[in-house]
Amino acid sequence: MLVVCAIGCGLAAAPACGRRLDLGSDLVWTATHETGDLSEWSAGAPGGSMADQPDTSVALSTDFAHSGGYSVKLTNGAVGDIRAARLWRQDAFPQEAFYSVWYYLPRAYQTKVEWTILQFRTPTDDPAVISQFLDVGLRSLPGGELILTIYDHRPQYLRLPTPDPAVLVPVGRWFQVQVFFRNAPDSTGRFTLWLDGKLNYDIASRPMAPAGTKVYWTPCSITSDTSPTQSEIYVDDAAISFDWLPPRGSL
Repeated sequence: MLVVCAIGCGLAAAPACGRRLDLGSDLVWTATHETGDLSEWSAGAPGGSMADQPDTSVALSTDFAHSGGYSVKLTNGAVGDIRAARLWRQDAFPQEAFYSVWYYLPRAYQTKVEWTILQFRTPTDDPAVISQFLDVGLRSLPGGELILTIYDHRPQYLRLPTPDPAVLVPVGRWFQVQVFFRNAPDSTGRFTLWLDGKLNYDIASRPMAPAGTKVYWTPCSITSDTSPTQSEIYVDDAAISFDWLPPRGSL
């Protein structure tokens, strides 16, 4: 049994909470990739993978794994124009939930444009159109380190200020990005992000997507002109849960 933290414990202090839950019943959805394919992303709801070929690809991989023997390798070699490789899931998720995904960067990369690795998007009345909403991205600092950034596509918000001191993204080991998302259309909306259990961003008192709207959630690699040109990032143990998923162990 893993230790997880209830929303009521306080979001900023979530890692320190000690309420124990049966994690199996707490999970809303998960993809561990131990089926040996990508079927978990589309089982029971719209979802799957996509890649802007020939510049990007999505492939099951045994190169690295956070748990078990498989992960998903997102490769992006786009030059000039931004291209995307993504896993995605669209569903009527709970109004408030924790969204967790583990990433592995085999080496450091220099970014020239935003390297988006996670998106929350909102479906529209047209099923063929998914509107831009909140992006979590990687950006390289002058010294070569990588940090996470958040961009809100709504014109009244746009880019969030980088925390000071910046929280650095590790290279050569698995790291967890976890978001608490309260999908409310009023000032109770919230988007809180942790990197390996450390609070990185907290967007409070801001309307989020309209209540009742399905959420399109996508771990991804969207960028161009990285150095080296072909970037690789691995994804594993994606999960949506009613409670905090600690940055240790496996699902």
